[in-house]
Amino acid sequence: MSHTNQNPLRLMPAPETVTVELLYRTFGDVLIPLEKLRLQYFRNLNEQTFASDLDNGRIPLPVTTLKDSRKSFKYVHIRHLASWIDIRAYSADEEQAKKQTDSTQQNQ
Repeated sequence: MSHTNQNPLRLMPAPETVTVELLYRTFGDVLIPLEKLRLQYFRNLNEQTFASDLDNGRIPLPVTTLKDSRKSFKYVHIRHLASWIDIRAYSADEEQAKKQTDSTQQNQ
């Protein structure tokens, strides 16, 4: 049975359990309202810039609603946020290791 009209799944790597738990303690729900997310992690962005960055993919988090309506509240699922945080932390770790390797090689 094929589902040719079905969109392919685009799953991020599974988030660390501890990241999900800490986010749940911070936000208290699995669906995080966009405004709470903006205030917690993107205080440097105003509402319009934050919405634009989500829309154009500069902040690559899927936005969901509970009802198909323009007026519906918009949320980010806790697992998407946790996964993105873990990816960013891993990237920072890789960048730091690269800098240290480059620095060590220059000193030899």
